[in-house]
Amino acid sequence: MFPAGTLAPPRRGVDTRVTEHGAPVAPEGEFQRIGIVTDHLRVSYANGSSFASQFLRREFARREHDVTIIGPHDPEAEAGELPGRHVALDSRPLRNHPGVHLPFPSAAALQRVAQQRLDVLLGQTCTGMLEVGSWLRRTRRVPYLCVNTVHLPSLYNAILPGVLFDSSWVKQLFEEHLIPLCERRTVEAYNQSDGLIVLSEGMGEYWRRRGLRVPVHVIPRSVEPKVFDARPGADPFAASAARGGRLLCVCRHTREKGLERLIRLFAQKIAPRQARATLTLVGDGPDHLSFRRLSERLGVAERVFFPGEEPLSRVPDYYRHADLFVYTSLSETYGQVVSEALWCGVPVVALNDGMGVCSQIGDGQSGLLIGLEENRDAVEARFAGAVLRLLGDPATLRGMGARAALLARNRVAPERIVERYYDAFAHARQHLQEAPPCAPRTELRRRLQRWATLHGLIVVLSYLRRRAVLNRNKSAQPNWGELPAAELRAVGGAI
Repeated sequence: MFPAGTLAPPRRGVDTRVTEHGAPVAPEGEFQRIGIVTDHLRVSYANGSSFASQFLRREFARREHDVTIIGPHDPEAEAGELPGRHVALDSRPLRNHPGVHLPFPSAAALQRVAQQRLDVLLGQTCTGMLEVGSWLRRTRRVPYLCVNTVHLPSLYNAILPGVLFDSSWVKQLFEEHLIPLCERRTVEAYNQSDGLIVLSEGMGEYWRRRGLRVPVHVIPRSVEPKVFDARPGADPFAASAARGGRLLCVCRHTREKGLERLIRLFAQKIAPRQARATLTLVGDGPDHLSFRRLSERLGVAERVFFPGEEPLSRVPDYYRHADLFVYTSLSETYGQVVSEALWCGVPVVALNDGMGVCSQIGDGQSGLLIGLEENRDAVEARFAGAVLRLLGDPATLRGMGARAALLARNRVAPERIVERYYDAFAHARQHLQEAPPCAPRTELRRRLQRWATLHGLIVVLSYLRRRAVLNRNKSAQPNWGELPAAELRAVGGAI
């Protein structure tokens, strides 16, 4: 266990040789077969958790591990979109969320997982698939680490239609009963593992307060240098978005990301005071059209741009041609886009969420964090004031951007992040060796039945909300293999 914001020191005796791919050789005989449980076997739209799973697969494979990806069967997936070694669980689609499939337990699928003879398993999911790891740990004594990927109090935003989401009694039902129930069930699953990986110290404290007993490892997500250190491409901003006033936000266009708040804040407190200021919102999602209509109603449609979802290889062009990244989400276990912006030298103004976003920003160094202690209007006035001050001081903005890039590279360089995973693996193995007997078979069977019941209920609830459009541009996202050279513009032409 290491303090928040620090990185694990190199382990003694690590082999300094490299593989033919230039990666450090993995410790001999340690964790040769790694499993990763993920919510998407096919990545049909941009989301940080899936990109993180892809990153880990590439990095472990480069170090000559055998990596198996475990996730829900996707009938729309083509062979080239799937990882080479994978186990697909029986699943049902979410009607309101194309590309998302919820897995269901089956004896045959669990046996296919067991046949992989894994040395360690990462449960990078918030669904009932957490029980796959519990089952494997109990029946095959495989060290099992969970990875927290979702802020549960924000989850019902994606399920409910507007008429229910705006209802006070529905909100009370979720916040006082259903969300606490989900948190208890999630903690129960985490406590049947050998450790929880969180992306920020704030999320570690969140789960400790809810009864987490297993060890916590704080490991942020890395940034893919092959993508984000590529030579800058053409300016992707609209011609009317003048340099010196370009505000950028990259995220899914869904309610919990706080985009309605950001658009209103821009229209009421920034645009009237800075004639050059524009806001570009890269992304897509179920509330994309409502955000566009909001900008029209507020009279800023000509200064708020919606380019849609972009391929991952295109996103760095937005960061590198932006002046300032702005973020008002309060639902982030991490917020990968913040890390990407900082890596590309773009300062960030964000709300101090006490979770993933604030863990990445050095307040006054790589960006500015706006506290939430005052009332909403006062908080938004201070947010707007911070944006306007930075836009009005290009020298400070440039200096802050240079520090942002330096600090981000020191904090989330791939080699350091992978090393911390190795350390967590070793701790998980030790924890399993010292752990008391696992849950009896009857208890495990009860949890598998609960998994099936919960996912069945979510599938039914998915019919409450209109089918979303998540990727109008049909932007292709990376698959599970090495990043294609054709998609990258590496510095000096070398990838």
